[in-house]
Amino acid sequence: MQQTLGYTTYGNGFENVFLIHDWFNDHTSYENLQPYLNSGFYKFILVDLRGYGLSRSIYGNCSIEEAAKDIVNIADKLNIKQFHLVGHSMSGQIVQYLPIEAPNKVKSITAICPVPACGNPMPDDVIQHLEMVTKGDVVSAKAIVQFMTQNRYHDWFYERKSLQWFSCSSQMARAAYLHTFCETDVSNLVFGIDIPMLAVCGDYDAPTHSAERMQQTIMQYFKKSQLVCLPSGHYPMEETPVILAATLEKFWADHN
Repeated sequence: MQQTLGYTTYGNGFENVFLIHDWFNDHTSYENLQPYLNSGFYKFILVDLRGYGLSRSIYGNCSIEEAAKDIVNIADKLNIKQFHLVGHSMSGQIVQYLPIEAPNKVKSITAICPVPACGNPMPDDVIQHLEMVTKGDVVSAKAIVQFMTQNRYHDWFYERKSLQWFSCSSQMARAAYLHTFCETDVSNLVFGIDIPMLAVCGDYDAPTHSAERMQQTIMQYFKKSQLVCLPSGHYPMEETPVILAATLEKFWADHN
């Protein structure tokens, strides 16, 4: 029997938006964004993937197929017929795939600083190092956040994000999702999808999430795609929440 993921909601509008978190946090990554969202027009469903946050005790294989089914399961339980999708980083790959599971439910997709549908392949030694980091290496975790933001902030920002990552998720899930977004390629499945797609990238993000890479991948896969670059690193919901909220709502307004 399928378990229902943990989630929370924000707002009471009639347009539904699913917000899915990244590798380094649970649904609370969107807390800084919430005050700038139109909660009267939209209802936001903030989902915790297996092994994270409110779903920390729910186990699985942590694949994008499993995650997509889990999100559709929540929509069905809430009797939501259609919705907008937002995914950040590793969940950016999940939301690209989700129309394969529910082609008639998705009104639009926003992928923020995403892993493309083709994945982010890495050398074996890098994956082995990252597996070690998932076991609780705060120093190396801080270095990852520094790299993903071009070291533009103070030390507490990096330490807070690292400590939050380890406290909100299980080690098993952190390691499993690492292999998922490094080794999964569903680009052949999503190629040609005509659901409106907004790719959001940060000017100060890592090269694997750059505008150039989005042009080479997502912009080629989706027929109705557009690209917006924000003056942030990998975490615009924390770095530039006001401009991200305005960017999202402008896009949703065109596809409600």
